[in-house]
Amino acid sequence: MAENQYSVVNEFISEMARENPQQFSYGQLISFTSNFHFHIGSGAVKVLKNTMMSVMEKQFMSEVGTMGRTYHRNLIKLYGFCFDANMKALVYEYMENGSFDRILYENSPRIKWVQLYDIAIEIAKGLSYLHEYCYPQIIHHDIKPANVLLDSNLSPKVSMNHPSVTYKCDVFSYGSMLFDILRRKKYTEGDEWFPAQVWEHLQIAKLDKIIMECGIGVEDKEDAEILSKVALLCAQYKAHDRPSMSTVVKMLEGEIPPWTPVDPFPYYESSSESRTRRGRRGSTRMVSPAYDER
Repeated sequence: MAENQYSVVNEFISEMARENPQQFSYGQLISFTSNFHFHIGSGAVKVLKNTMMSVMEKQFMSEVGTMGRTYHRNLIKLYGFCFDANMKALVYEYMENGSFDRILYENSPRIKWVQLYDIAIEIAKGLSYLHEYCYPQIIHHDIKPANVLLDSNLSPKVSMNHPSVTYKCDVFSYGSMLFDILRRKKYTEGDEWFPAQVWEHLQIAKLDKIIMECGIGVEDKEDAEILSKVALLCAQYKAHDRPSMSTVVKMLEGEIPPWTPVDPFPYYESSSESRTRRGRRGSTRMVSPAYDER
C-alpha cells in the first residue's frame, strides 16, 4: 500500500480511537482465536479479503465508521478491528443462531409465527434507529434475511455492509423481507411472484386465504394481515408513498392501523396475463417488478 494510502487509514483509525471499538493486532487475533479455530469469547472475526486495496480500505472504513458509532440492541455490535500488513479484520459479537435466512427457510423445526412477527418488529426498530436517531443518517441498502443475525434467544441484530442511497430504499427492502417472512419458502423456477399474489388477494378481500396457504394459523391471522399490509406499503412504487420505519414499528405493534395501500406493482405482469397476451398476439414481454426512488 502506498504511504499516502496508509496515512488516510491511520488518520481514520486515530479518529475511531475516540469511539468505542478496540484496535487489535494481528498477533492478538491469532492468539485469541487459536489461529482462527475458535470464536473470541462472544465475538466473531470477519476477515476482509479483496485483491484491490482501495476497495478493501473503503469497506473497512465504511463498516468501522458506521458500526463503531451505533448503539442499539437490534444492531450487531462491533467490538474492534485489526488493520495492519498481515490482517484486515473486524471483530463483531458472535450470534449463536446464525443468519435469519437459515432459520426462516428450513423445514424442521419451523420457527413459530409469533417469533417471526417479533423478529420483524425488532428489525424495524433497528432500521428506525439508523434512519431517525443517527446523525448523519445511516442507510443500510441491503436489508434481507441473510443480513440479519439471531442470538441465542432469537433476538435479531442487523449487520451492516456498505450503507448508501436513500432511506426509502431500506424501507422497500424491508418490505421485501416481510414477504419472505410470510412465505417462509425460497423461490423456485416457475413460481408466481409472491408480493403480487398478496396484492391480488387483498384486492378481492381474500387476504386470509393466502395467509392460510402460507401455513399461518387462525390465532395469528390478525397479525399476519397487518404484516401483509405493511409489506405492501413498504413496497410502494413511489418512494414518497412508503412509510418511515418508525411508522412501520407503530403499525406492527398495533399503535396505529396500516392505511390502505394502492397498487405497489403498476408495471408488474403476472404469468397468467403473459399467457393470455401471448396467445392473443403470439409473443410475450417480460415486465419485471420495479420501484421509483423519487
